[in-house]
Amino acid sequence: MRRFYEILVVILSLSSVWACNSWSGYKADDEMIARVGTTYLYRSELAASMPSGIEKADSVNYSQTFIERWIIGQLKQQEAEKLFSESESDIDRMVEEYRRSLLVHRLDRHYLEAEPCGEITDKDIAAYYNAHKSNFRISQPMVKGEIFAVNEKFRRREQLLKWFDSPKAEHREDFVESCRKNNMLHLQFEEWVSFSDFLSNLPLLRTSKNNELLNNRKTQRIHHDKTYYYFRITNVLRVGDAMPLEMVKENIRQILVNRHYTEVLHRQEERIKSNALTSGHAKIYE
Repeated sequence: MRRFYEILVVILSLSSVWACNSWSGYKADDEMIARVGTTYLYRSELAASMPSGIEKADSVNYSQTFIERWIIGQLKQQEAEKLFSESESDIDRMVEEYRRSLLVHRLDRHYLEAEPCGEITDKDIAAYYNAHKSNFRISQPMVKGEIFAVNEKFRRREQLLKWFDSPKAEHREDFVESCRKNNMLHLQFEEWVSFSDFLSNLPLLRTSKNNELLNNRKTQRIHHDKTYYYFRITNVLRVGDAMPLEMVKENIRQILVNRHYTEVLHRQEERIKSNALTSGHAKIYE
């Protein structure tokens, strides 16, 4: 780095001398601050890249870094041109393909912005779901349910369990409040979760025998490490069952958006093709 700065000082001190030479690309009304071969970096270019509002001390560091990276970039470009000169035609082809790809992408975006996708209603989503329900199948068991854990010495454990099993709203409130006050583990799975995720909250070995739990809708109990784990599975989806609409609603919404955009692009492509063939601008030879 120190060597670089020494070179930089020399470059700056000789800039007035270089100004008298006839190097290609020379700008008489601008100050040169670096050179690689016959390519120059001018103060105006550095100034144009300088972030607005930068402090003076920071501007010095920024300038040094910018000049160093510019020199390295120029040197790497020159070395690449020497090494890969024989494949220059391939590089030109790739550059042209990239340019064409950028232009086409920009045109496609123009088409899509001109015909934005309108509101997709719940009715639209339901219609697509019903027509393609076979595409939405469960690949692993899914469940809804509830889990709570209580220390074996908790004196009101039996009362807590009665509240847990009670259908009355007031008992439900008492149960939830008691779990909260006593910092008990209490998990409610009102949305579908994988059976494996549900089981991960219980002290169970991960064996195939756990699938038997899916058939039981009553409160089940596990005693482990001085703690009682109570749980119940209220709903089950098995492998091969259709996914509920609530699970795939947002996926379907995106499918419908993408379908709209595909139709827009296809229609525009057919339009420009038809116009070109009709006008003779394009022709398909036999």
